[in-house]
Amino acid sequence: MAFISTEIISQIREQTDIISLIGEYVRLIPSGRTYKALCPFHTEKTPSFHVIPDKQIYHCFGCGKGGDVFTFVMESEHLTYPEAIRYLADKCGIEIPKYTDPDEQKKDNLYDYLNKAAEFYVHCLKEPQGEKARDYIKKRHLSEETVKKFRIGYSPDSWDALTKYLGKTKEDLAILERCGLIKLNKTGDGYYDVFRNRLMIPILDIHGRVCSFGGRVMTANEEPKYLNGAETETFNKRKMLFNMREAIPVIRRQNAAIVVEGYMDVISLWQNGIKNAVASLGTAISAEQIQLLARNCDTIYFSYDADEAGQKATLRAISVQKGAPINARIIAYDDPKDDPDSFVSREGGESFKKLLEKAKDIYTFLIETRTRSLKFPLEIPVKEKIIQEFRELIPTIHSLIARSEIIRKISKLLDMEVNVLERELTTKEETQSERHKSSNSLNVTIKDGDIQRQEWVLKHLLEHPEDFDSTSTMLTSAVFSDNDLRKIFEAMSFQQEAANFTLKPAEILSSLDEPELVSRLSMLITTLEDRPDEPFSECVKGLVKTNIDAEIKRLQESISEAEKKDDYLTVAKLSQAMLEQKRKIDMLY
Repeated sequence: MAFISTEIISQIREQTDIISLIGEYVRLIPSGRTYKALCPFHTEKTPSFHVIPDKQIYHCFGCGKGGDVFTFVMESEHLTYPEAIRYLADKCGIEIPKYTDPDEQKKDNLYDYLNKAAEFYVHCLKEPQGEKARDYIKKRHLSEETVKKFRIGYSPDSWDALTKYLGKTKEDLAILERCGLIKLNKTGDGYYDVFRNRLMIPILDIHGRVCSFGGRVMTANEEPKYLNGAETETFNKRKMLFNMREAIPVIRRQNAAIVVEGYMDVISLWQNGIKNAVASLGTAISAEQIQLLARNCDTIYFSYDADEAGQKATLRAISVQKGAPINARIIAYDDPKDDPDSFVSREGGESFKKLLEKAKDIYTFLIETRTRSLKFPLEIPVKEKIIQEFRELIPTIHSLIARSEIIRKISKLLDMEVNVLERELTTKEETQSERHKSSNSLNVTIKDGDIQRQEWVLKHLLEHPEDFDSTSTMLTSAVFSDNDLRKIFEAMSFQQEAANFTLKPAEILSSLDEPELVSRLSMLITTLEDRPDEPFSECVKGLVKTNIDAEIKRLQESISEAEKKDDYLTVAKLSQAMLEQKRKIDMLY
């Protein structure tokens, strides 16, 4: 493996804007000298993820993860350290020695073949065999610009058109199979194309690489309407959203996303000026997809088809959104046969925007959906059935305000007292859980004073590495009673001395291998301003004195033990050692 010098690594770090980098993954909100966001590494409702641009680091006070630009890329893209360096070097335009990891090269081959497949489908659309697909595109009123934008193509009505085109060798065939584009036939002596006679729509990852395809039928009553590529090394449908790469800047700018069911819904909306729409790559939406959106906006409009399958998809979206801090709203159509594509194609983008304005919150929608067919006045068995249905929903509503409002609405609907209904809808287990949470919320962790002082000393040395030299005679790793802080101090001392005390905090962070130490140090860097009024020298002296006091106490206990045994020689030696420790204290002041 080629060696990457520390100078090149430092250059990459300096030229990488950590705000721009992390901003590609989450919506960052300015907060004083820092930026905050919902953590991209764990589920949370309140932003606890902080980025400090002048230090080039980030830290999450919720899950504890932190680091520099390299650590972030490693966590987000699941890369090794060398891969993360090269990834950021490419973004910065910095050339480093070439080295190709065999496994990464194999994955790159998949992306290469997927891109070639996309080009093949685009080519087929323009050929005589693509006439049927071109007619379908005209019927759907898709412009040439839109077709080009989404790289729409056509898979020929043939069992092996792609196989013959790209599968020249055994290696080619193996890669195409890994891409999910071809399958081995039943006899085991050949391959056939997965996508045949379909309008082909490439699915791009967040980096703009083709990672899979969606194939749409062009004739009525043919199933499945959409055929998604199988899950592969490049494609995980639960963690991806169609059009996310193109939509994400608009989603962040408008602080809202529109989730639809099909690719054509997204494409039609885009063509009509609605550019913050994504599709969930199937009828269901996953918790991972909800979290991806929640990290980038506060409001999500669900605009699934109004048919039964679309309604079920909406209810699934409701069930998975319980842990995400979003304002979920449902777009309703007057015509049950409408979907986003048909509506916007007929009425236009401005009319669709009016639907957004009228979109109902997810809870109101749920109540109306489940009670639409009821006949009033309600009989007692009907009321009991409704209460039973909502009993499963209420515990999933984490917001106390939303919970109170939905109970109030149901009580009005059922003509019941609110407090009676609340008791009925709140399970015993949930009540106990709430009490437990309330009890835990009172337990505020108070940091030990000595540990706090140790952190304060490290914070000062992070900003003033020149003080290592002036305190070296009394500040040693022995004064750090906290094991992690002691290791951090040792790493800082070694690294700074080797670099003539010129390293920046982010460079120290990169030198640590243990995740626990990275998290602890990133937290310290994030809270650099949180220091006491006590001068640095007094903090150091306080640490040293605490360490000496502990040693004196240990010697006193040993002296007592020796006295019980009448071992006066040992008593004399220990007494002399204790005297030397006391003199050290005198030397401090």
